[in-house]
Parts: sequence; C-alpha cells; structure tokens
Amino acid sequence: MEDFKEKFNAVLTNKLNINWEDLKPEARFSDLGLNSLDMVELIIEFEKAFHLTISDDDIDKIITVGDVEGYLKTRLNIN
Repeated sequence: MEDFKEKFNAVLTNKLNINWEDLKPEARFSDLGLNSLDMVELIIEFEKAFHLTISDDDIDKIITVGDVEGYLKTRLNIN
C-alpha cells in the first residue's frame, strides 16, 4: 500500500505541479486547471506507473482525485 501511495502522489504532484497537501480527494481535475489533453497525459502517466491500461469508458468516470485513486486501488486489488 505504501508503494502505491508514493507512486500515486508522485504522478499527481509531478503532473499538476502542486503539493500533495493541497490536493483533496474531492478536488475536481477541471478545478485544478486540467483540460482534456492534460487529463489524457495524466492517465498515461498513471498507466505507466502502475502498468495497466485505463479504458476510455473508465476515463470518462474519473473526475476527482479520489475517483482516480479508488479506480487504481480497485484495479490493483488494494484495500
């Protein structure tokens, strides 16, 4: 779990260029200034970091920081 959290935080903070402490699970990516191209790039970074593929249908459901964390935990079978 700790390795997951470290990777997750690293992807977000590197891509968004903000401190993890400033991100809340309910924070919407659109409110953080990400446009659709930024979201695609963020998803690619998550796919690389966690060695998985996120389908287009699932990407449409990822709106908040908490959404992507929950999605990745489910896909990786992490409680």
